[in-house]
Amino acid sequence: MRQNRAEGRDLRDLDVVFVDDVRQDQAIMRSILTGARVGRVRGFSNARDAHHAMLVEPPDVVVTDFEMPLADGLTLVRSMRDPRSGPLIAVPVILVAAAPTRSVLERAITLGVHHVIAKPVSPAAVIRRLESVLHDRRRFVYDEANSHFVLEDHDRLLAGQRQRWQDLLAGVRAFPTRREAASPPKVEEVGADELAAEPVEAKQKSRVLGFSAGPRHETAEGATGQRLERTA
Repeated sequence: MRQNRAEGRDLRDLDVVFVDDVRQDQAIMRSILTGARVGRVRGFSNARDAHHAMLVEPPDVVVTDFEMPLADGLTLVRSMRDPRSGPLIAVPVILVAAAPTRSVLERAITLGVHHVIAKPVSPAAVIRRLESVLHDRRRFVYDEANSHFVLEDHDRLLAGQRQRWQDLLAGVRAFPTRREAASPPKVEEVGADELAAEPVEAKQKSRVLGFSAGPRHETAEGATGQRLERTA
């Protein structure tokens, strides 16, 4: 078992790597992290350069965009969880995604991502997730079936996430819109943005899609069990 590399640290002592291919988004994330007084901030525009740099100097936390050319954010995480990656195995990851669909969330869980934040991000959302990682006591364990390291409670999180999707879809179907009546969404294609047409109460519930973290969840339910952040 491997301890979360950032556990027990202070924001001012953290070395955070962020990866995003969009220059404007890079600037936003750098501003958020430096504004939070993170000790060291390193930015990269692609997964390959980030991985090479991290093998030389392992960071404490990684914040990566999902959609990038050549290799997406979860491909980067998969390379980090490889047993040959040494210290990177236990580096916590926060994934940022414009469209956190069921497929993205489930892949993130199986690769040991701590949190998923929906774009556009806010400083409060990023800082809240960083602070959560610092207190997350879950360990990384080796998954023999997939030959990489995962968070120790990933099976429970995955089962819970699938049940939440089923419950959410049941709620959507209870209030069909004209578009939904004409072509019901497939489970694999339903993401947070695609649920915008549902009633207000159901819509509020649909925000609970992110990952729940740690033994004590902030809200029940995100892919890591915590509330999926979507802020203007």
